[in-house]
Parts: sequence; structure tokens; C-alpha cells
Amino acid sequence: MALLFGRRADSLVPIAPEPVDESAYAIAPAQLDDLIIMDRIEQEAFTTPWSLDLMRGALVNHRYRVRVLRGDQGRVIAFYIAHTTDNQSNLDNLAVNAPSRRQGCGRRLVVDWIAHARRQRLAALTLQVNTRNQAAERLYRAFSFRRVRLLSGYYPNGEDAYQMERDLAV
Repeated sequence: MALLFGRRADSLVPIAPEPVDESAYAIAPAQLDDLIIMDRIEQEAFTTPWSLDLMRGALVNHRYRVRVLRGDQGRVIAFYIAHTTDNQSNLDNLAVNAPSRRQGCGRRLVVDWIAHARRQRLAALTLQVNTRNQAAERLYRAFSFRRVRLLSGYYPNGEDAYQMERDLAV
């Protein structure tokens, strides 16, 4: 029986996720040395990946927050890139390596992003998600993000995205 985000595929009854050793994971600021593995994860994860130069630019720009999730032996297994403008933060990129998907890595990174935005007293969070990426959209909906509009031809290959938002008002 397949599991879909804590639910059996044939049931609407929530089931408990398998226990995960939280001590095996650590979220930290990305370093220049992390860029090669981040690029590898990015290339594997997306049909329209960011370039290595674009990721490097985000890493050195103080308006961007670039964080990595490290697994066993400190290896980068996932990352996110977000930037802040005015009173909101936009999640520009979130990628998880293939063997670590469906294990809560993306969820951990979203929690980190939201917690940082709350500490900064930001009013809102935004993101864009490919209309074909149903798993990612479900993840964001689990954090109370809602679709606000369709962005036709958003990606360089012509694919569409949904603009999603979440207010952070207490």
C-alpha cells in the first residue's frame, strides 16, 4: 500500500509517518564548497535547473538565504534558496536529492524558511511551483499556502507555474 504524505493511498485516514532519526540531519547556511553538490541535486531535480553561476550569485548576495540540509557524514542532501524584499520572503528554489525524497527533507527546509521569516517579522511568504509538480504543491498546501494565480509560460521551457502565498499574521 502506497503512502502519500502521511496517508494511505486508498484511505483518507491519516497514518503516522515512519520514525526518522532527527539527529542525522542538520540545516545550516550553505558554503561555497557546497555549490558543486547543490548543482548536481539541482540538475537531477528539475527540467529547467538553475545554473551554477545563478546559485553562486544567490550565495554571495546578502538578500538571499541559502541553506542546506546535511545528512549522514555531513553530506548535502537538500537545499533551499529564498530572498527577502520589502516585508515578504520568496522561496526561489528547493531541491532534494533523489534518494532522500519522501523522507521529510523538503518539509524540514520549509519549516526552517518559515521560522526564519517569523523571526524577521515578515508579513507574507510567496513561491512559484510548476503546475506539474503535484508533490511539491501538496507540501506547500500542508503549510497553508494557497494558489493565487497561474503564471503562464513561467519557466524557460514554456511550462506554467502557480504563484502560491501564505500570510504570516499571528
